[in-house]
Amino acid sequence: MSFSQALSGLNAQREKLGAIGNNIANSQTVGFKSSNVQFADVFAESRIGLGVRTSAVLQDFTQGNVESSSRNMDLAISGEGFFRFQQPNGEVGYSRNGQLTMTADGRLVNAQGAQIMGYAADAEGNVQAGGAVQALAVDAGNLAANATTSASTSLNLDSRVQAGTGLQQVQVTTDLMNPDNPTSQEDLSYNFSSNFTVYDSLGNPRNMTVYYEKRPEAENSWLGKVVMDGYYSTNSDPVGLAAGSVVEGVVDAQEVVKDSYDNLLSSMSDVQTDLQSLQTAIENAATTANTNGATQEQVIAAVNSAAQSFASSAGFSLSEVLDKYLNGQQVTPGANAVYAAYIAEVQAQMDGATDADGVVTAATSIDPLNDPSTVGAFNNFIATRQTAIVGEAPVQLASAVQSATDLIVNAATGGDIAAQNNAAQATDLEADANTIAEIQAVANNLAQQALVGVNDPDVADAVNNVIAATASATGSISAVVQAAQAADPGEAFEAYGVNDFVIEFNQNGTLKRVGQPQLADGGGVEYVDVANNRPNINYASDPSTPLGGATEALSFDINLAGSTQFGNASVANDVSQDGYASGSLVGVTIQDDGTIMRNYSNEQSLAAGQVAMASFRNPEGLKPGGDNLWTATASSGQELVGAPGTGMRGLIQAGATETSNVDMAQELVSMIVAQRAYQANSQTISTQDELLQTIINL
Repeated sequence: MSFSQALSGLNAQREKLGAIGNNIANSQTVGFKSSNVQFADVFAESRIGLGVRTSAVLQDFTQGNVESSSRNMDLAISGEGFFRFQQPNGEVGYSRNGQLTMTADGRLVNAQGAQIMGYAADAEGNVQAGGAVQALAVDAGNLAANATTSASTSLNLDSRVQAGTGLQQVQVTTDLMNPDNPTSQEDLSYNFSSNFTVYDSLGNPRNMTVYYEKRPEAENSWLGKVVMDGYYSTNSDPVGLAAGSVVEGVVDAQEVVKDSYDNLLSSMSDVQTDLQSLQTAIENAATTANTNGATQEQVIAAVNSAAQSFASSAGFSLSEVLDKYLNGQQVTPGANAVYAAYIAEVQAQMDGATDADGVVTAATSIDPLNDPSTVGAFNNFIATRQTAIVGEAPVQLASAVQSATDLIVNAATGGDIAAQNNAAQATDLEADANTIAEIQAVANNLAQQALVGVNDPDVADAVNNVIAATASATGSISAVVQAAQAADPGEAFEAYGVNDFVIEFNQNGTLKRVGQPQLADGGGVEYVDVANNRPNINYASDPSTPLGGATEALSFDINLAGSTQFGNASVANDVSQDGYASGSLVGVTIQDDGTIMRNYSNEQSLAAGQVAMASFRNPEGLKPGGDNLWTATASSGQELVGAPGTGMRGLIQAGATETSNVDMAQELVSMIVAQRAYQANSQTISTQDELLQTIINL
């Protein structure tokens, strides 16, 4: 009996020494967990047992030391859990060794070729933690360019600045279609400017400058003027005229051509040829232009008339805009005119000459047909047919009412009206002080050239035409050139930058509001609050903008939250934006939460996925599989997979490794103890042998 007991002890201590030796051998293996042999006695019916046996070999999953490494793709786990690997044969293994490398095709593998697993990211770099766990790979392709959609800056605008003082000037371009034309240049005034770069849809950098000017219109208010690549976008486009087109203007009273054109014959109001340059515009209206310095051809009208007209052609381009409205009246400001007074004058004349339906109500006087007819205001009544007023005495027009077929005029007195045309039968109509309809005029004057106002309200768009015509004694028309004007009642307003914004502050210097311009119902411009203090900046994909039509339209907002107005120098802080150019992959890094980041040459980073971790209810039940891997067993329980730091799972530390948890001092002591136990069991055999020898020798 003693022999078997001693032999079992020798076998048990041999396994013990084997485990100790394995621990010592793997003391430098990353992620290794030491093992310990547990013994159990062998039961016998007698009080003396039958020896010892190895009951279990348990692994110690206590935390090993975490040491920094020189590789960002070395991962260590701080806490519980395991990396999940897909082995080359497709089976899943678990490891505490996170030393990874990237293959040529972007797979992240350990030294044995097992691919680490986790949560993949979408094309925008968004990781869906909790989704399907899969083998992770990194796309080595280029990162596409991304247009700016949002920018942010925090300003301090100097409260000590007085409006209108200390201004600087910068010249910007307002017409990229004709940049060499001096009229496409404009000077912007400003007190402070800030710069930042945005990107279009092709990744081209665009230099943005915001010029800030203290406003006199309101307290603690600044106007921001946005300029991209030297281009300032305004709501008043330059007027471009092709070669041979006529720029019309009239001085003094204008002769009315006695013409049989299918509309009312009228004339222009006075217009000066030397106009003050203004940047103004009008909604739904064509524009007349500053012809200062342009070549003019003076044409004398009919004999015994002081009226004369001019025509300028040869294809010059104009950008100064003079306000014009439905009645055709024009206002020429003086050299010292200001926008507010100028616009008010235009609006007052419109309001006084047009009713709510767009029908002109101003009075005028028309002379008999056979004498030169003059009208004091251009198109100050409306007609739909050939219409001319004749009679023995001038008729005073008190009002005009538009209908689909008739012109109804309230006349002061009755009388006969002769209406005839060389190409039509003469017609006599009774003027009963109420109605004049379908009058045709005869052209019986000497040949003359003049400008004729033509109105056709039946057309919703482009209903007011101006034709340059030459009428002979027989009434034939030799040449016609038309230019269109909308029929809706006009509205005068000052030109503004479409991307401008106002920024206003409270009396304590904090931000009060940010607004962007729009046309007010009563005329002029108002600045409407924008949400979250983020003005929106827009540039069309068009040759008239720096985008040139090759890229998509650019639209982004500027977050001005946190801006102040204190008595310190103006400064722009924390300028940022979310656009970028295209870039190539230059490296891969892994963050502490396990997110795998692709780093590009354009200084952008995009997530490729997130490393997942698995935990078990009984890690000691895992079965060692070699190569630093374990496999799950029924004893370990089912894996619980999740993101690092969630549940019972620990955190990942990138650029570090977890060393073996083998305690060398303890292992050496255990070795000595096991050696003594082995020797003791050997001595038991020797003693038993001596007893047997004594018995044999009896």
